Amino acid sequence: MRTTSTRTLTTMAATITITCAALLSVAVPAHAAAPPRLDSLVDSAVADYLEDDRIPGAAVTVVAGGRTVLAKGYGVADVRSRTPVDPQHTGFFLGSLAKLFTAQAASQLVAEGEVDPKADVNDHLRGLTVPDTYPGRPVTLDQLLTHTAGFDSDLVGRNRIGANDVEPLAESLVTRRPPRVRAPGTIAAYDNYGYAIAGQLVADVSGRSFPDYVAEHILKPLGMAGSTFAQPQPAPIAAGLARGYRPGGTSGWTQDEGQYGAWSPTGPGAVSTAADMGRWMTGQLTDDTAANRLMQRVHYRQDPRMPGLGYGFEEWRRGGRTGWFKDGDIPGFHSNLLLVPGHDVGVFVVFNGDGTDGRASWDGKDLINRIVDALVPDEPASDVPDAATDPSLDSYIGSYRPARVSRTSLMAVEGLVARVTVRKDGKNGLHTTGLSLDPAQPEQSWLALGDGLFQERGGSRATLAFAKGGVLVSSAVPSTAYEKLAWRQSPALHRGLLGISTGMLVLAAIAFPTTALVRRLRGRTPHPPAARAARATASVTGLSVIAFTAALAVVVSDSNAMMEMVPLGSPLLSTVTTLGTALVPLALGVVAGAIAAWLRSWWNLTGRILFTVTAAAAVTMASMLLQYHLVGVPFAWLTK
Repeated sequence: MRTTSTRTLTTMAATITITCAALLSVAVPAHAAAPPRLDSLVDSAVADYLEDDRIPGAAVTVVAGGRTVLAKGYGVADVRSRTPVDPQHTGFFLGSLAKLFTAQAASQLVAEGEVDPKADVNDHLRGLTVPDTYPGRPVTLDQLLTHTAGFDSDLVGRNRIGANDVEPLAESLVTRRPPRVRAPGTIAAYDNYGYAIAGQLVADVSGRSFPDYVAEHILKPLGMAGSTFAQPQPAPIAAGLARGYRPGGTSGWTQDEGQYGAWSPTGPGAVSTAADMGRWMTGQLTDDTAANRLMQRVHYRQDPRMPGLGYGFEEWRRGGRTGWFKDGDIPGFHSNLLLVPGHDVGVFVVFNGDGTDGRASWDGKDLINRIVDALVPDEPASDVPDAATDPSLDSYIGSYRPARVSRTSLMAVEGLVARVTVRKDGKNGLHTTGLSLDPAQPEQSWLALGDGLFQERGGSRATLAFAKGGVLVSSAVPSTAYEKLAWRQSPALHRGLLGISTGMLVLAAIAFPTTALVRRLRGRTPHPPAARAARATASVTGLSVIAFTAALAVVVSDSNAMMEMVPLGSPLLSTVTTLGTALVPLALGVVAGAIAAWLRSWWNLTGRILFTVTAAAAVTMASMLLQYHLVGVPFAWLTK
């Protein structure tokens, strides 16, 4: 069992309850008996995850040799009713695992000759047109399915609490379209909007709604009766849905909302059971169809030496083993799926809880690694690489930002924290922070192999590479490359500027009213009305900064709650952007006051200097808000 921190008595009570439920796991009859070692391994590992990370329930399916060898439910699907997880009947929201079905549907149309994956998608779309932002470089289906179409990322307010509130996919693709921010085919940047377009293409070409096409051509042939993309779900499926949770609340759990949305081809609304996902994995491993071959083939590599992207899948490597991987995250639900075709093994893991500090997402990956280590023998390395001198080593040093980070929406604020730092480690190595998917090991050391290629020290054989244009590529995340930042773009610098300017403006909110009060009590001659107005503006600016900082702190204080807040577009987010918007004209007012103070000789020299410093802090704060799109109407256009 992993080490856990001290909990309150309430938390301990909730943990004990969930652990007991986990021990009363429900298993469906498997087509073949699970190896005893596998059975005990999964039981023990999942019990630890549920207890240590405060997750209500989970389900695990393992297929091998064309059969399901393990399908189990653990814990509870609903913390109020204490309904146990049943791998046969409990439906879980899949999140981005839905993209596998979108890719499969599109691949079927490609295999049938209905769609040319290299042609302009506008040739196949009916009521939607992708703008010609980069003349001569149209977006293709191939690029949509490999996250290289070049659309910006904007999920704010895209999801809904209830299925009945979801707008049509075609409508949402027009009204919620993010801009194209890079030429297609140039860099991998995880793209939800691109997959939503792919789903609409399937609907337009087939003449059926996307959920109907998937049901008729994928779910029904595989006997996946507990799965659907329909919103709302059919009554029998809706009755068996698990609830998603995050730790917190008076009962120890808070139910997550926001699993529905128009962009169902990319994740919202898609539901399946663990048993059904076993059927799907078996189909992928045993049905040698043209569509399956298209999915399980690399169509794009950011660097030729690194894992690439299939259709829906990401290429996976662990030691000498290779496979195809996909994960899915939506409020309250986290799923992971891996196929190892060379050994006819498939693994599906899903949790109906975020886990403490969002650990459920990593727990699924960790369990898959353990299962694969138990079932698939590693292939020893043919040789142990020697350290190589890389003359460009110093050029790799710096900060990198995931390409998926938005350039035009509120989600740009992710760039303040989602960064990778690279520094030199001896003569032939690098040290990185923020690249590891394991939250317990954020730092990694790498050995240079030459020509911008590195292998992790310690025998994992994970790799990273530095491609053209200052792009970092990680073997752990082929779907998103990392772009090098100039010094002026450094998140550390920006956080420092925000901290300093916030501190100075908070002091202004206190100092200027206090100074005015002291002058009045001492009976001194009042300053001119314009001078008093300038100081009042500075005080109001400081008070607004306090309110803005407090609202933003509440938003980011709980990463699990924020995962729900962003797709739902909560009032608290609106409060943050409203306060950010107010700060822009206030900052301009303080600057105007500083200019007037020097022109009209308000106050003494020290007073004018201090007010000028306050104005500089206000300008710095406003520029950071604009940079990270923490403003709304009417200043949002300034950030485009």
